[in-house]
Amino acid sequence: MEHQRTGRVTPPVRSLFLALLLFPSAVLAIAPDKDLQRLAIREAAVKAEAWKHPYWHKLLYYEKNIFGRYRSPSVNPKFFLAKWGNISPRLELEAAIDGLFFEGRPDDSPECAFPERYRWLREKFRIPASVFPPPQCREFEEWKAVLDPESVSLLFAAGYLNNPSTLYGHTFLRLHKRGAAGADLLDYTINYAATADAASGVLFALKGLVGAYPGQFSTIPYYLKIQEYHNIENRDLWEYPLSLTQDEIDRLLRHSWELGKASFPYLFFTRNCSWQLIPLLDIVKPELKLDGLFHFWVIPSDTAKAVISASPVAPPAWRPSLWRTVDWKRSQLYEEEKPLVLELARGDQAAALKKLEAQNPARKAAMLELAADYLSWRFYAGRIGKPELDTRTDPLLAARAPLGQQLTFTGAPPPPPSLRKAHESLRVGAGLVTLADGPAYEVHGRFAVQDLLDAPDGYLQDAALEMGNLRLRYQPRYNRLFVKEGRLVHIVSLNPWDDWMRRQSWELSAGVEQADEAGRQAGRAAVWAMSAAAGVAAGTEGVMRQLWYVMAVGDSAFGPALNSGWRTGGGLKAGVLAGLGPLRLLAEARYIGYFLGDTRPLWAGTAAASLRLARNSSARLEYSWRGTTKEAGLYFHQFLTPP
Repeated sequence: MEHQRTGRVTPPVRSLFLALLLFPSAVLAIAPDKDLQRLAIREAAVKAEAWKHPYWHKLLYYEKNIFGRYRSPSVNPKFFLAKWGNISPRLELEAAIDGLFFEGRPDDSPECAFPERYRWLREKFRIPASVFPPPQCREFEEWKAVLDPESVSLLFAAGYLNNPSTLYGHTFLRLHKRGAAGADLLDYTINYAATADAASGVLFALKGLVGAYPGQFSTIPYYLKIQEYHNIENRDLWEYPLSLTQDEIDRLLRHSWELGKASFPYLFFTRNCSWQLIPLLDIVKPELKLDGLFHFWVIPSDTAKAVISASPVAPPAWRPSLWRTVDWKRSQLYEEEKPLVLELARGDQAAALKKLEAQNPARKAAMLELAADYLSWRFYAGRIGKPELDTRTDPLLAARAPLGQQLTFTGAPPPPPSLRKAHESLRVGAGLVTLADGPAYEVHGRFAVQDLLDAPDGYLQDAALEMGNLRLRYQPRYNRLFVKEGRLVHIVSLNPWDDWMRRQSWELSAGVEQADEAGRQAGRAAVWAMSAAAGVAAGTEGVMRQLWYVMAVGDSAFGPALNSGWRTGGGLKAGVLAGLGPLRLLAEARYIGYFLGDTRPLWAGTAAASLRLARNSSARLEYSWRGTTKEAGLYFHQFLTPP
């Protein structure tokens, strides 16, 4: 944090003022006098050890390693004035002092490139503007005038499981333009994201895991972000107002301009959009004290919750995705109207328009509007091209126009639970397990973020997104501690089959597990297992919501516990997920037949119930079998903020 200013002048600052008084005309004078003045300011900086100031470290993002040496993670040399500025706060500060004497085009000056650094430098050393007039930074001032925000909000875009870089969601800032009353077309965003290449799938994910993509800040029109999240990716947007003063907003703009020259290695699970947003907000509003909350990793929902908790309580704004809006409007139709809307959008449109003639104007208008919205969703989702969109939408709009104003859809989609109600992302737990050969004890740890039995409030419904799930088991009979499960990744997306959307359900899993069916002693059957599944799900509503699913599974495993040391095969799995208030139930069975390697088949299943005790705690009862091994366990889970 910056030290508070006082009226007392320290000896280094006195030296600086003496230099300014001795050389009042040196700013525009001959080079020798300027050098003397520059050296005097440097001497003041050396005596004050100004490069050690925490705020200077924040502005350059310096991090101290275990050997006590500093390094800034920015890989763009344009972010530094000194050749070795990325590893030396002192050299960078001295280069900044030299920049005060720049004599070229004002917009090319260091002070115009880094306005917040020089604002701090001038304040730190009490440099009078009359002696060192600040340059006229035309490009920066024009950029700032275009944005001209009167307030700032934090936006959280919900996760999207079909894109590895957006599994946990995305956080960015919205700048509300002065006097625009929240007009989407006029507002801008400050966004940090990976600059990715054309790679996709596994290669894209691997590059994101090792930091092969540079991450960069940018200012993007808000309506483009709406198109990206709200329309294209079907992701809800939550907006949380931040109580920033005008001075803090100005600081945000100055430093954001500086960050346009920075590039940081982007890692999906650590140095992601949330990680880089934290130091930015700490610079803008130091009392948030976000920098000390996370040390190893952070995900967007964690950042959003931390900022929300540190800010005054204000009601968030929720923008439903285009699909959620279409789905809500569909729920307002009568059952016999829904097939007609599908026919308008995807079937024999001429015949469907003829059928509409028998409808009253209000119902006719509602079906025409929904059909047009549905076609827009199909276009943004990549299901149809622009020619088909125009060809099918134009007749709908032509039929809707003469109907005039009609009462079609009233109200709005009901918002899901916000992040304020979500459990923390890190989970730890312990459990007691009963087996045929005696009891066992377990401790659990999981980096992030939820499984099918965890309360979904604030997260994705009917989905599991687990990273780094570790279960350690101790079995007294054999006096053995071993890894029961070490799941690197486990993702499940259960999507009720819908003739309008037609989304399949799928699952992906990789990690260490105990292959109890191999007939080895407990803890001696560890294998590396990978599986993928795809299928369909169907939901039923009522007192207890149920989601039934069936999937085809491909499975492989490697380890000395298996005959030949490996196996690969396929099979089926089926199950049901149910929920009623804080209670969630899951029953699942699977059969895998292996045709290469160890060909012994696998029968496995589980039946479990989870009860949410509080926002960050739950109890779970589970019965499972794998081959001939059967066990029952009682577990307690506690959710924590990541360290």
